[in-house]
Amino acid sequence: MADRGLQLLLPLSARGTFRGDEYQVKGALPRRDSKGTWTEYLLQGPLGYRWLVYDTGHWSFGVPVEDPSELVIESGVRYQGREYRRFRSGTAHVVDVMGQFDWDVRKDNYCYYDDYISPPFMLTREREGRETAWTHLEYIEPAEIDAAFGIKTPPRQWICANQPNPAGVRLRRILPVFLIACAAVAIIQTVTALRARQVAFPRAVYEFGGSAEQVFGPYTFTAPRSLNELAAAADLYNSWAELDCVLVNATTGATLEFAEQLSYYTGTDSDGRWSEGSGRDLATLSTIPGGTYNLVVEGYGADQSNRRLTQPVTLELRHDVIPWSNFWIALLSIVFYPAWLVYRRRAAEKERAESSTI
Repeated sequence: MADRGLQLLLPLSARGTFRGDEYQVKGALPRRDSKGTWTEYLLQGPLGYRWLVYDTGHWSFGVPVEDPSELVIESGVRYQGREYRRFRSGTAHVVDVMGQFDWDVRKDNYCYYDDYISPPFMLTREREGRETAWTHLEYIEPAEIDAAFGIKTPPRQWICANQPNPAGVRLRRILPVFLIACAAVAIIQTVTALRARQVAFPRAVYEFGGSAEQVFGPYTFTAPRSLNELAAAADLYNSWAELDCVLVNATTGATLEFAEQLSYYTGTDSDGRWSEGSGRDLATLSTIPGGTYNLVVEGYGADQSNRRLTQPVTLELRHDVIPWSNFWIALLSIVFYPAWLVYRRRAAEKERAESSTI
């Protein structure tokens, strides 16, 4: 039949070469069902007729199944060692007939179809009267068709039934790099942990009843460069404490100033009992050179009535501890993109499922 003016992405008689063979467009069948409209292009090539199916930015290359006995039909279909799950069924009718066909095909012809998918492949069964035909389709990236026929495919609007999940494809590509990066971070952290001395010095107690400035030590840091922690803890109740601390190198006089801040308040209101703050704090002292140090502490504190604090504060200095923060930051940075791809993969499969009729 002649072209009656319907806009086609592939003009009739157009020629293109892909997958190593040259094909000519002999005809086009725009078809429609309850889900939408698509166009099936009939191609003639060296091995006979083939189909190129276009649907909202997606292309699939179809080959007729010559021997249906190879199909094992149960709840799904098994074909050539691959399992296909039932995805969609419906009734499609021919919107128009354009070009040349070697069999009788008419406008408004109806057929019942079943689609079975195993991306990037799909099996389609069409039944019209007593005739049944199977077609095996493979998803093809639009860029391949564009290059073969010199066209520009419109942007894809959704995920196609047999389109490989884009996020899943990217996830598989980066998986080796992701695993290597995780292993590298784990090895580095393990070596760092094994080398850490993890020395806990005897606990010291800061007494508010004594002089404001109190000196503790000496402490010997044996590691050339180390990460250290000073933990402070007090039994606070509706009160606060602040410790101004100075770590002083006994040999060079070099100093490092830092603060410990603790507060704990509790009470009741119309919503019930509440509490905020903590009687504990932890200061991190990084890249400290080896040497002997004294810790100078000057404390302040009061309760909710502004009375001077009397509870002592226990101090525990730990030398050359294992640095976990950098490990977790690195690991989270590595995991972020794959985790996002996992989310996108699930979202795409949910979108795919919405177009299913099963």
